[in-house]
Amino acid sequence: MSGHKHLSVIIVPHDDSKTRNYRLSYRMVYLLATLVGVVALALIVFVVSNGQLIVAAERTAFLDRENARLRTQVAQVDSLKLELINLHALSIQIKGMLGVELSPADSLLVANLSPDARSSSNGEEEVDVAGAEEQQQMLEALPSMWPVNGYVTREFHITGGETNPRFHPGIDIAADRNTPIRAAADGVVESSYFDETLGWMVKIDHGYAFHTVYGHNTRNLVEHGDRVTRGTTIAFVGNTGKSTAPHVHFEVRKNGVPVDPRAYLLH
Repeated sequence: MSGHKHLSVIIVPHDDSKTRNYRLSYRMVYLLATLVGVVALALIVFVVSNGQLIVAAERTAFLDRENARLRTQVAQVDSLKLELINLHALSIQIKGMLGVELSPADSLLVANLSPDARSSSNGEEEVDVAGAEEQQQMLEALPSMWPVNGYVTREFHITGGETNPRFHPGIDIAADRNTPIRAAADGVVESSYFDETLGWMVKIDHGYAFHTVYGHNTRNLVEHGDRVTRGTTIAFVGNTGKSTAPHVHFEVRKNGVPVDPRAYLLH
């Protein structure tokens, strides 16, 4: 009877060790087989599910990289478009100052920049009037006047970002202490206060996404909310903040991003 209820497992070593004989009941064999099957099935499910997760994760990472690449390309295209518009706007400014008649392309650019012109629905004459007014405002908003007459001791450099020791989001213009500092264009004073780095500083909002910053002043003459025109004296040259000699730290920002002031200043 017992032979039908048990299985014998005989282990015969190749050396002179004693042969070992193990007896397993059928019930134990069934339990072991079931356990092995369950473990194998669990391993298969685990491998399949994790394999799908790994594939999904790799695909997600690939899509993220593609999206980042596309966003970078779009940003570069937008930056190039913006630079072309800025250069065109600068040429319009120069033409306006020299009294040169604007070309149809110049007038079209001004009209496209003008929200009044875009929303006008009362006829071509009204569009032309709004465009002419917007043209004048845009010319007055471009920061083309040097804040002081002096020697540039440090140029604009933002390559590598703020971690680069050479990072400098503006130009430094050396001038005698208490030399009047002039607004580079028409605008509204956004801030006038003491900064730990720039000392007494003034920031002006010129519209059309242009801002200018004037730092290290010995004294500010304007306050928040004051409206200024190109050439208005807003402060005096000083040596405040982190500065080693009297000068003006002058920045031009377009859409909040520092740009080289020399691209707009008339020489």
